[in-house]
Amino acid sequence: MEPMIKTYDIPSEERTSNTTDFFVDDINNINSVGLLNIVKTDGSDDDCTASVIRTNNGNIAITAAHCIFDHNLQTWNTNLYFFPGYNNNAPGRVGKVYAYKSFIWGDFRQDITRFDYGFIKFYYPEGRKLQDDTGAFDYDLVIPQGNVPATVFGYPGDNSGDFVNCPKDGQHLCQWQGDSFDFPSTLPNYEWYRGINVDVGYGSSGGPWLRNYDPNTNAGNVMGISHGILYEPYPDFSTASWAWHQDDFANLLQYAENSQ
Repeated sequence: MEPMIKTYDIPSEERTSNTTDFFVDDINNINSVGLLNIVKTDGSDDDCTASVIRTNNGNIAITAAHCIFDHNLQTWNTNLYFFPGYNNNAPGRVGKVYAYKSFIWGDFRQDITRFDYGFIKFYYPEGRKLQDDTGAFDYDLVIPQGNVPATVFGYPGDNSGDFVNCPKDGQHLCQWQGDSFDFPSTLPNYEWYRGINVDVGYGSSGGPWLRNYDPNTNAGNVMGISHGILYEPYPDFSTASWAWHQDDFANLLQYAENSQ
């Protein structure tokens, strides 16, 4: 497989102009999850969810590949803006962060349901790391099998999805907890995916599935991200995640970290 890379040409004077001088000194926050605003090639915008993961680079988040690359048009989205900690109609403590580069596997272009994850590297003030200011999640290289408890986050909009006790207006961070699971072996390519029995709704694509989530420290391991509902004969009430392979995930992440 070949990785694909997109570089966002943001004028140097704008790259960190909307990033605040705030330094997070309280680990009890959820700033590691944020709203991802997408600018499409026609100038329209859309929203997804992304989350900061712990890396040597320190400025990398994970989201769905379809939030980065427009599969229908077979082209990259024009710009990505990340608002870590966005909630209650307001940006989080570090403000607005501009994407510098994005990375996906080229095989995603052939099938939107395969390899639907990617990494975003951000512009950030020199001498600082995004993960130090927001917190970050660890990640599982080997996806656990069987029924595994998961905590899932996202920003569903247009009153879509089945998150409870959440406005589902695209402006509030919603949370779901329950078991993630393997799909039955009677389904085609069942081993490619894992599922959760909730429709996370529009705007939650790319949101993290966390194993061992601790609400007191907001720590946990990303073991999946929300793709959406798969085509029939998969059930129409279960959100899926691509069950990445260890080498694929590690190689793409290393490519992102090493890219200058």
